[in-house]
Amino acid sequence: MYSNKPILFKEERRIKADILCQWLEISSIIAWVVLFVIIIMWQYASPRTETLLDRFFNVGRSETWNFSLLNTVFHLLVFLLAFSAVSIILNLKRLKRRTDRIRLSFIISTIGSVNGIIIYVFMVL
Repeated sequence: MYSNKPILFKEERRIKADILCQWLEISSIIAWVVLFVIIIMWQYASPRTETLLDRFFNVGRSETWNFSLLNTVFHLLVFLLAFSAVSIILNLKRLKRRTDRIRLSFIISTIGSVNGIIIYVFMVL
């Protein structure tokens, strides 16, 4: 039967993202920035290859790894691993709605930092 009662809609209380969603957005950006810094520092720490212009102009180049930069890269890799692991745990706790998803940037940064730590350990030994 038909009722004259008005339809009562629940008020939408989710106006803005909660603190955890904001953390996940910001930490995703931080993880990519740290990964980019690690790649740049790794490039500067590596020995330079000799090019034609280096040979032609007799330019001196480093032939060994810069271990002070590599130590900094190692510390950044450990930080990135811990940061990504905490972010993955928080992301898994946040999977409540249908629109929530696991962020691939944390998984990629975790895998990349583990690979970098393994490469560093084998290079130093």
